[in-house]
Parts: sequence; C-alpha cells; structure tokens
Amino acid sequence: MMSVSASYYTEKISIEEFYRRIGLCKVKANSMPRKTSMYLEYRMYGLVPYNLSPIQQGIQFGHAVVEYGLNIKGLAPHEGIYDKWAKTDKTFIILNGGTTNNNPEKLGTLNQHLLALNSNDVITTEFYEPDLGDQLTAFVFLVDERVFNRTLYPDFVGTPYPWPSNKKPTEKQMSVWQAENDRNYLSWEEKIGGPTNAFLRDYLKPLRLA
Repeated sequence: MMSVSASYYTEKISIEEFYRRIGLCKVKANSMPRKTSMYLEYRMYGLVPYNLSPIQQGIQFGHAVVEYGLNIKGLAPHEGIYDKWAKTDKTFIILNGGTTNNNPEKLGTLNQHLLALNSNDVITTEFYEPDLGDQLTAFVFLVDERVFNRTLYPDFVGTPYPWPSNKKPTEKQMSVWQAENDRNYLSWEEKIGGPTNAFLRDYLKPLRLA
C-alpha cells in the first residue's frame, strides 16, 4: 500500500482531480512547494577538466559517480536520496571545471572549485585518474530542484528601497528596512533548503557545460 506522503508526491492524477483536491485545502497562491527530501527531484552535477576529450570527460565523471554511490552507503538520509536519484531521476550535469593541478602553488581551477564547494558543506566525491599522474579528473555532488528550478523556487527579491532618490532616510528608518530584508532573506533561504543551497544557486550560475 502506497504511503500517504508517497501518494501525495508521486500519484498520477487528472487535472480535474488536482483542482478538486487543491480546493479541499488552504494553499497560499504562488507559494513555494514544500516537499520532503525524498520527493525532490535531484540531478548529479560534476566538474571535469576542460582539456579531456568529451568521451574521457564522461568516463571520468562516471568513475566519480560510482565512487559517490560507494561512499554514501550507510549514511542516512544521503544513501536514500542517492538511491532515489539512481532509480528515478538519473540526470547528469557535466560542467567545465577548467584546469587540474594539485600543486598548492599552482592549484588548478578544478581543484579550487572542489575546495569552494567543500567549504560550503556540499557533499562531494572525487576521482583521481591513475593514468594521469593521480590528478583530480572529476568530482560530483547531488543537487536538488530548489537549486536549479528557478520557476518553482524564484530568486530572492528584497523589499524595494522605499524612499525617493532625493530623500535621505534616518538611521532608524534604514535599520527597520534592513531588518525586514534580513528576515525575508532568512525565510527564503529556509524554503530553498538552507545556506548550502543558497550558495549553490549563485555558484553554479556562471558555470558552463563541458
């Protein structure tokens, strides 16, 4: 028997039935969806060096995905999320990571990307190719829909500046306005999955496909 939560997120119904059900509950118009982690859509993102052939980029990415699946075993809830992605979502996003070099004095951009994501609590798994001097050739990480679906999860928009350009507000007025923006941002951040997802939304935006 399908659980109530699974039915809510995965059962296929007609548009007429959807409107019937939505009419039975209170829903705020244009509000963000509130899904549990097991029912979000996930994509496996990864970065690879720019100077490998497309086939090799795909192979190195695949190595890292296999390592990710092995490393995540026994780690709840991450193992369940990975299994859900592997069985249902399956999508790869392979990004251009630039250069690879593990020399601290000439650290490659791929290596720098890895450090940046790790320092922002993104769970990653790397692959180092033995045939290329054990250089970093790929790393991967799962990303949920609250990062890449900007239609369902729009960017934060602060309270507009409430004064005309020729009027200088008092410090108290500015403080009240800033406090409102800060509260609204924290509420938005919580709805899109917390600081790590907020970081990923900005960090991934300028990156390009490999």
